[in-house]
Amino acid sequence: MKILVIGNGFIAGTIIRKLESQGNELLVFSRSPKLDIDCKQIVGDVLNFDEFAQVLTWKPQVIIHTAWITSRLRYNEDPTNVAFANFTIKLATYVANAGVEHLIVLGTCAEYGSQTFASTAGITNLNPITLYAKQKVLAFRSAEEILVDSKSRFSWVRVFQPYGPRQDRQRLLPYLIQAITMHQQIHLVDTTTILDWITTRDIALAISWIISNSAPVELDLGTSIGYTNLELLKHLEGLIGNSNQWERLAEQVSTSTQVSVVGKGSPLFNLGWRPIDSLDQGLKWVLDS
Repeated sequence: MKILVIGNGFIAGTIIRKLESQGNELLVFSRSPKLDIDCKQIVGDVLNFDEFAQVLTWKPQVIIHTAWITSRLRYNEDPTNVAFANFTIKLATYVANAGVEHLIVLGTCAEYGSQTFASTAGITNLNPITLYAKQKVLAFRSAEEILVDSKSRFSWVRVFQPYGPRQDRQRLLPYLIQAITMHQQIHLVDTTTILDWITTRDIALAISWIISNSAPVELDLGTSIGYTNLELLKHLEGLIGNSNQWERLAEQVSTSTQVSVVGKGSPLFNLGWRPIDSLDQGLKWVLDS
């Protein structure tokens, strides 16, 4: 199968390697090449649609759109979110007119906003708070409307808390691993929000499954099991074997009751898909990589 992947970042890289290992013909379009990807890569600006459109002459059967702004300290309110939403809408229009078989776009759990219960795609109301989440929702609703009467299949996959090897060192999990290993003081701003952590290799497995199986447009991608940041820290301590971090933990007062977890009745689970990694299995994978 000819698959075009837009973006080659942290999550996309694992998806690319998985799909390539299954014998698919892949083409990757991104702003910079990745040395650890074997398939053909084209460098270009995804926000310049005229430039991007040249790669569409390759005539992919499936397009997987993973590109969006993810810089940790500024992505939530960065105005570039608007440009990425506009690109996604233009992409959906192309897909509808060109007869691409399947468009898959990675969404985010942030589209649900602040929830006190687990979220279920197609049931839980979207309540975006940040510009990032609002533009994701705008892109989703616009693309769905564009593609509703087309022959192209559309999947909007809301990813919860992804983790795996090669993650940005400024993200929580790499930060905790380094702090525990280096005997540094640990600062946790939020110790009560419950988060659903899923490995990038489970994300890749899910994307492969979605390509091969019928599913609704809206999908959640997580494990349905939630952990607070303190619980995540305890699991890491057990795996790393450093038992002194509690003396170095600078816990901040947090009263959040937010739950960012995939509901057990989410469409992917109802269709039979399940993640492979438990939290400890996933963390061990990261530590061993």
